[in-house]
Amino acid sequence: MLEIKSKTRQKISIGGHLYGESGLYLLEGGIESEGHEYGAKQMLVTKDSHLCEFIIQLNSSLYIFGGEPFPEERFIDWNFVSTDKGLIDKAKQDWKAQEFDKIMGDETEFIPYPTFPKR
Repeated sequence: MLEIKSKTRQKISIGGHLYGESGLYLLEGGIESEGHEYGAKQMLVTKDSHLCEFIIQLNSSLYIFGGEPFPEERFIDWNFVSTDKGLIDKAKQDWKAQEFDKIMGDETEFIPYPTFPKR
């Protein structure tokens, strides 16, 4: 994982130093890439690390992470990731029933499982 912070607007070109798939999370500020602008709290994903060339805007913080993809298929549903869809279904039900252990110091807040529009 890489953390990049910039107080100035500048070009970043690090794709040649990465391998595999890459994810970029914009914590603050933003970037410009291939004619598009992306802002804070957005995540970008590419299967080609050589695409990691962008203009970072001033006062921006971002994180880049990734590597070679896993050989087996992964399934994602909200915050749950597994190679087994059954485990994800069980985790969803446990979450909705609030059967996960509470985080120390954060015992009162519960974030409900989101409702996604049907496709």
